[in-house]
Amino acid sequence: MRVLLIENDQTVAGAVARTIERANLRCEVARELDAEGLLQDGAHGFDDYDAILVGDVTNPDNLIGRLRRTVGQTILTSLLERRCVATTITHLRAGADDVLVKPVNAQEIEARLHAVRRRSHGHSSPELQVGRLTVYLDGRDPAVDGRRLRLSHREHAIFSVLALNVGRVISKEKIYEAVYSLSGSDPLDKVIDVYICKLRKKIAEATNGDRYIETVYGRGYKFEAPEAADDDLPAPRPRPMAMEMAATA
Repeated sequence: MRVLLIENDQTVAGAVARTIERANLRCEVARELDAEGLLQDGAHGFDDYDAILVGDVTNPDNLIGRLRRTVGQTILTSLLERRCVATTITHLRAGADDVLVKPVNAQEIEARLHAVRRRSHGHSSPELQVGRLTVYLDGRDPAVDGRRLRLSHREHAIFSVLALNVGRVISKEKIYEAVYSLSGSDPLDKVIDVYICKLRKKIAEATNGDRYIETVYGRGYKFEAPEAADDDLPAPRPRPMAMEMAATA
């Protein structure tokens, strides 16, 4: 997950960014003036980020409101200097998804960002059961029949995108953008094919050959339990004539 921290106090910004990075999140820092420039570019200026944290700026509730109108579903979190119910309410009404008080804790901010992201995809629980796979939407590796399925960092990032969209087709371009924060192109998005093959192999080895990731030609990939895929259902066998006659007798 890639995070943009908007903070005018560079000492505080450095401390918060280091905390965020300890949670295995990529963090970039921008001053309020830089954010104003990105706002002039519209949503495109924030395409690279999964979450935006707003810290010490001149008028945070105004900035949050403008960001919400611009970035759509991107996670917005406000970082307060001190706990204040009135300020918290103002920021939430302006469009913030969550409010934290500095100093922030690495594990807490990671958990909160994952929680907002899963809810934005329609998942109320941090845990999904997909066939024999237990999928965790809080950053943990999936499990097969209770046994952890170990994934590399990149495999896990791609698997998370598929899992958040379970049952839905998602294009290679969207996966590439979500994982690499870059627009996909033919030479680049082929790396997604490689990682999909690795994921399929690991899942198949752990489930005795079950196939959870389907290729939908011309559209992308779909993650779902094998029994949920119509193409996997065996065609009904024709009944012998003698059985048909006995059934109607």
